[in-house]
Amino acid sequence: MSPRPGYRPRRPDDVFAWLDLVVVDGPFLARPAVKAQYRDGLPRPDATVDQVGESFTEGFRLWERAWTTWVRSARDDSATAAYLTERDAWVTTMTRQVLEWDGYIVEASPDLQAVSLDGERSVRPTAVLRTAEEDEALLLVVDPTDDLAAPGADGWTATAIDRGAALLRASRSSGLSGIPVALVTDGRWWALVWISDQGAVGSGTFDGALFREEPDLRAAFWALARLTSVAGGAPERRLPALLRDSVASTEEITDQLGQQVRAAVELLVQSFSESHLHALAAGETSPLPEDGHVAYDAAVTVMMRVVFLLFAEANELLPDSVLYRDAYAISDVGERLDARRRAAVAADGEELLEGAFDTWHRLLATSSALYEGATFEDLRMPAYGGSLFDPERFAWLLATDPTTGRLRVVVDDRVMLHVLRAVQQVRIGNEARAVSFRDLDVEQIGYVYEGLLGYSARFTEPDETIIGLSGPQDGAEPEIPLEVLHQLSDDAGEDPAAFAAALVAWLKEDQPGARAGTVRQIAKAYETSGTVEAQDEGRRVLRPVVRDTGLLDELVGYIHLIRRDLRGLPYVVLGGGLVVVETRSRANSGTHYTPRALAEEVVLHALEPLVYQPGPLQTADTSEWKLIPSSQILDLKVADIAVGSGAFLVAAARYLGGKLLEAWDAEGITREDVSAEQRRRREIEARREIVAHCLYGADINPMAVEMCKLSLWLVSLDRDKPFSFVDDKIFRGNSLLGLTELRQLRGLHIDPSPARLRNPGFTVDVDLAIQRATEIRGQLATAVSDGDAMRTTHAKRQLMRQLDQQLEELRTVADGIVAAGLAVGGKPGKLTDATYENLSLALMRASLGDDAALTGIIERGLTPMVPTDYNKWRPLHWILEVPDVMFGHGGFDAVVGNPPFLGGKKLTGAMGDNVRDWFVHQIAGGTRGSADLVAYFFLRGFGLLHPERGQLGLIATNTIAQGDTREVGLDRLAEGGLTLRRAIQSAPWPARSANLEYAGVWGSRAPLDAAAERVSDGNPVRAVSTLLEPQGRAEGAPVRLAENAGIAFVGSYVLGKGFVLTGEEATAMFAADPRNRDVVFPYLNGEDLNSRPDMAASRWVINFFDWSEERAATYKAPYAWIRDRVMPERTRRNPDGSFVLRKPLPERWWIYADKRPRLYREIATLSEILVIARVGKVVMPARVPTGQVCSDATVVFATDDFGIQAVLSSSFHQIWAIAYGSTLGTVARYTPSDVFESFPRPVSTSALEESGRVLDGEVRSLMKRRGLGFTKLYNRVNDPEVVGDPDVRHLRDIHVALDEAVLDAYGWHDVQLRHGFHSYRQAQRFTIDPAARVEILDRLLEENQQRAGGSGQSEIAGALSGSMRARARA
Repeated sequence: MSPRPGYRPRRPDDVFAWLDLVVVDGPFLARPAVKAQYRDGLPRPDATVDQVGESFTEGFRLWERAWTTWVRSARDDSATAAYLTERDAWVTTMTRQVLEWDGYIVEASPDLQAVSLDGERSVRPTAVLRTAEEDEALLLVVDPTDDLAAPGADGWTATAIDRGAALLRASRSSGLSGIPVALVTDGRWWALVWISDQGAVGSGTFDGALFREEPDLRAAFWALARLTSVAGGAPERRLPALLRDSVASTEEITDQLGQQVRAAVELLVQSFSESHLHALAAGETSPLPEDGHVAYDAAVTVMMRVVFLLFAEANELLPDSVLYRDAYAISDVGERLDARRRAAVAADGEELLEGAFDTWHRLLATSSALYEGATFEDLRMPAYGGSLFDPERFAWLLATDPTTGRLRVVVDDRVMLHVLRAVQQVRIGNEARAVSFRDLDVEQIGYVYEGLLGYSARFTEPDETIIGLSGPQDGAEPEIPLEVLHQLSDDAGEDPAAFAAALVAWLKEDQPGARAGTVRQIAKAYETSGTVEAQDEGRRVLRPVVRDTGLLDELVGYIHLIRRDLRGLPYVVLGGGLVVVETRSRANSGTHYTPRALAEEVVLHALEPLVYQPGPLQTADTSEWKLIPSSQILDLKVADIAVGSGAFLVAAARYLGGKLLEAWDAEGITREDVSAEQRRRREIEARREIVAHCLYGADINPMAVEMCKLSLWLVSLDRDKPFSFVDDKIFRGNSLLGLTELRQLRGLHIDPSPARLRNPGFTVDVDLAIQRATEIRGQLATAVSDGDAMRTTHAKRQLMRQLDQQLEELRTVADGIVAAGLAVGGKPGKLTDATYENLSLALMRASLGDDAALTGIIERGLTPMVPTDYNKWRPLHWILEVPDVMFGHGGFDAVVGNPPFLGGKKLTGAMGDNVRDWFVHQIAGGTRGSADLVAYFFLRGFGLLHPERGQLGLIATNTIAQGDTREVGLDRLAEGGLTLRRAIQSAPWPARSANLEYAGVWGSRAPLDAAAERVSDGNPVRAVSTLLEPQGRAEGAPVRLAENAGIAFVGSYVLGKGFVLTGEEATAMFAADPRNRDVVFPYLNGEDLNSRPDMAASRWVINFFDWSEERAATYKAPYAWIRDRVMPERTRRNPDGSFVLRKPLPERWWIYADKRPRLYREIATLSEILVIARVGKVVMPARVPTGQVCSDATVVFATDDFGIQAVLSSSFHQIWAIAYGSTLGTVARYTPSDVFESFPRPVSTSALEESGRVLDGEVRSLMKRRGLGFTKLYNRVNDPEVVGDPDVRHLRDIHVALDEAVLDAYGWHDVQLRHGFHSYRQAQRFTIDPAARVEILDRLLEENQQRAGGSGQSEIAGALSGSMRARARA
């Protein structure tokens, strides 16, 4: 039987209650989206207009009688034949008459079919719904089943719903336009199936057996599947549009749920704090741990327990006996608490719930029962185990008062009401929407909790009061000490605008990841808080929270600034209490929901080469692929080394579980499985085996580790068995800092020499310890089972303790090796060798009982050199944690995931110089560059792979294929033997919650046969380059050319708005003293270049060049201006007295952060220069006058040569800049070191100079005449819809002629450019066609390499520089 929705009381006036009876998998209809289109409910069939009612009544009667007879006959062959006849008649009646498809149902195209990967099984649509225009839906009738979502039993494990989805995909790839919806049925079950724009399969299954007793369900199915919903009517009101709107609504609900969960955790921490403060007030010891983060961790764990129970109960994964529902279940507790609240409104309302703690006791009892098991007459729960429910993990939550026997930490029912409401009901605007845990993916639950990783809790000082400030109500509002608020108010002289500006500045510095109100909102709240009415109201709402009248008087003056908690009470933390705070890493991190479809795509392409041999590494013909045996599938090892909440491991569990089931079917292991229920149970069994044998994960954050475990438990949960045991698979630690080779342990050195390996100075029996650890891990690598004493959860915990004891000494030694190297940044050399000599001596002393020196080395080396979330780095030593994988298996078969992103320029500030140097020397092999953190995760993942068959499947921001990040990451991987076999170069994140571009990378350490398919952005290609685009003939990265040195410069980096003036302010300075023109200049930025028709500077700037302060001070007005506006910001100090900003900014505060002196020397003799915006859609320069300061948002070319202007305006330079610079969507970022300095320019010709002159004149004229900026003008040039504009046509012709002149200058007369509208890196431009682009990029790279190697370098460089000098003299 297909999973039936859990019972939920339905209001008789709820016209959308039928949604609760639909079995949903993946993205389907969301109540808000349906309600938005049909506020009064879906349309219902009108029997007076058509014969829907009559056709349904008679057809259903005949089908139901046949179905009942068939079921009672135990489904024997003769009864089945009779039933199928009636079933087919019923499907015909339902589709043709009831759904009104008659006259539009036709036979499907013979080309439309879906085939299993091995080519042995296929499926074709029963029919398609075709209007005059195109195919609108397909019908797939399958054999009778109890569950359309059960794995197939015919040798193809795809479910009936999956087969419908496969047909939809086939309709998109077989030359057809693509069918949007499939109707899949076996006669009883009716599933509407679709595929979202992001590639996720969604379905809603209606139980036809309920159509008589649930007329609303029947009417809803008719309204959604009828002809006018699928193929007629306005497109925006059809079913596909409704489904797309539902995806957006579901994402909105997921985001809001995450915000509410953060607020609920904060409320739990407040409740813990109240128990703490009450104990202290009574003269007792605190019931809480000393570390506030532990209390925060406990609050998060409580929320995880709540969500687990709601999910498991909604999906019927826990016992459904009366005793469980009455004594343990929590799904309906929130409704009961709310009923108590409503009943008490006339008395004390919610406050009445504050005296009861029943829900808290119930939650603790349920947690203990799940962990330890429970057996009663009508209830048996296995001991599920799992650290989530382990009572010893937070034993203080169960501690009791020795006198009264009561819990010392309690949470009242009022708090629990809001905790439950926060996860069972989301508020979007003024609307409350119920959360259906049946409809949430495991990945969505993980995302909800990932948002909690950027927070912690601390105890406030005894005399410190913290208040929470109002904000966008997204769970990320800031907190501020009351004392600071007073100080800001005093400094502002109670001026609302000044106070608001100062508060925003303070928050930006103290809590950069928080979100407060705007300056205007804060100023208004501050001002209105001072009214008598506001303060009277403030005293009323503050009294339940603050009993001290003096403190209350201090707070009321800010009452409209103070946010409310979920109870509606002001958020005030009294002295000594617990306050939730953001961690240091939160400002640099971003949490984005990884849609299930994206995680599954990454896993699919990473693991296919492993489960099929031959497979995608051998041939693109899937009919030749052969699935490996089940024993080999269970021998695969897959890791995510920055696992987060486990989305990619969950996807791997699903994928490999499906393949394992398919292998079992082929091997006859599952031959006894007949029913859909048996297939479902077998599917879960396969996943449990995969989790036990194949999946590994690691994360630096301990809460992420717990979240990953929860995700794996949910995806493999069997109601009759304990949780999958994953403590030996999911590790806490920094994947980038640990040891990866056994020789490092043997030699007691991060990079031991052969001599040191022979005589390290101190030896431990490394090999024996590793052997024993491997043996223990072998015993752990089985699915947990209560039926085998050696495989129970208790037995596995015992084995884990033995394993920890076995590895304890080696972990300490390994930590010492990392710490010793980390102290010197991992740099090879004498200093590092000396450090390791000291480590050897310290280990020898430790073996004799004196561990002081060893402890000192570890403490010094592993203590972060900059403030971080961690007091001490925790290296993850892969060779110790998974010796069975690293040595017994040779490495991981696949590494998958979405490693964290941190920009290269932020690495040092976030982790310290020594950690950054460690990455460079120990992970990147000494390759330097401002690479993003993700590059080092790519390198570490590659290093953990099996050297002969390892597969990499990772996603990252699109910078992975750009600039330094590419050179440090993908270029090194290619040099190390990784073959890129599939790539997504840059695509929008497939969820609306994030506005970013991502890249997908799939690579293989195993060789690819010639027939293997290589794919770039969905298209078959000859090879994939490290730019993540089709690889041409030329390989390697371009190098900088001497001929281009000293020409291109980034503009002046001013660093300080105080340097900048408006036109009026500059004019006033000139009027005061004409000499001020010596130091006040037009200030040209990228926006001016891109948007102003005259490309003139819109502002002015003061520039004291590299002068002394004494000289600058002779210009009184400009000097005073900077002294008052720049100096205070530049000379800010830390609490320890040191300057906040780097040297020499504080000491030379009157000078730009980067003056670019060479730039201004090079252009001193020129009257015009070429300038390009560093960021923009138009990748070509403009000609502007000198005598102005160009900002760092521009790149300046120290030349006025029209020939160079032509080259830099050509498609040749444009595609080079896009290929070797960086992009974000359609916007390019121009980096002179990566783009211009490596660009092999042709020697200038008269034709080039004339082309540059013509283009410059035409562009200037057009912009002036039509009032268009650079960007708007070229938006028209690049728009294929602009066809009747003679100016645009003429400008396109000029570009064609210019490109031909550049082609002639290179001498490449055999290349056909074929200009047109073509897309490259997501941007559509009028440019050369893709074939010409690949060929030109090949030739430019070859030319670059020839010149860099000396071939023709001197002659070309001489000609180019001679042309530049001649032009400068002229």
